[in-house]
Amino acid sequence: MRCPHCKSTNIGKIGKKMYFCRDCTCEFKVEKWGALVYEYDVDGSVSKKYKVCVNWL
Repeated sequence: MRCPHCKSTNIGKIGKKMYFCRDCTCEFKVEKWGALVYEYDVDGSVSKKYKVCVNWL
């Protein structure tokens, strides 16, 4: 599996269908159609949320 944001393979699992990238620190939820990606600000609030289709795997 690759990070949908930076394409790194340095991925960790944080829950059912939830993963995080150790390189760019984004989190993403894997679904049948693709992934929902969450990026966070320094204060911990969600700065960006977007969908990525299945082709990133």
